[in-house]
Amino acid sequence: MTVRHKVRRIPLRTGDTVRIMRGEFADLVGKVEKVEYSTGRIFVEGMTREKAAGVSSKLPVHSSKVLITNLNLSDKWRSGLLSEKSKMVEV
Repeated sequence: MTVRHKVRRIPLRTGDTVRIMRGEFADLVGKVEKVEYSTGRIFVEGMTREKAAGVSSKLPVHSSKVLITNLNLSDKWRSGLLSEKSKMVEV
C-alpha cells in the first residue's frame, strides 16, 4: 500500500483487505467486517472460534497487528484524502 498510495498509515474502514501479522491467525488475509474505534479492535472475516455449544464467535484483533493490503476506495472523500497526502509527499 505504501508504494501505490505513498502513505504510511490510514484509518481502517469496513471493506479494507488486511493481513493478520501476529497471533494464532497470522498470515490470514480477509476483509474488515467491523471496526471498533473506541478500543482500536477490528473484526476480520474468517477469524472465528468454535464455542462449546457449537456456536462460532468472531474474534477481535488490534489494528496495530494487521497490514493493509487493499483499500476500499468507494468513498470520494477517502480517495481525495489519499491523493492530497501523496501530493504532500512529492513536494
